[in-house]
Amino acid sequence: MSQETAALLLILAVGAFGRNYMVAVSAIAALILAALPLHAILEFLADNGIRVGIFLLMIAVLAELAIGRVPLGSLVRELWSIPSLLAIAGGIFASWMSGRGIELLQRQPQVAIGLVIGSVLGASFFNGVPIGPLFAAGVTAVAMGLWQVFSR
Repeated sequence: MSQETAALLLILAVGAFGRNYMVAVSAIAALILAALPLHAILEFLADNGIRVGIFLLMIAVLAELAIGRVPLGSLVRELWSIPSLLAIAGGIFASWMSGRGIELLQRQPQVAIGLVIGSVLGASFFNGVPIGPLFAAGVTAVAMGLWQVFSR
């Protein structure tokens, strides 16, 4: 058994044990793609999966507006409310953190396995959602920067 297969089986087990079926099913899908002669799909996902995932996530969020669940009038009226202003600030902060995460992953791609492990553990045992590896990378990048400043 390859190390990659063993790692995916471990992630599958952790996801199943932690009752986070999104993690478990994702590991199963990766195992199937790795076992079949579909390495081009894995390469595509490795190279573009984050962008595709963000694209799909944005469509899912905007679908509420597109299907009329969130009327444009209420959006405009509520734009200056405290929850909306906090949401805007949260979006700015999350985007900034995710940008730091992309920079970190480009400079030090080896941290990705730690991010995956942390996301799996957070999703499986802390009732989280494994959607934030870029944000987690941003938190890691900021923490690493602080560590460098304060460890001198």
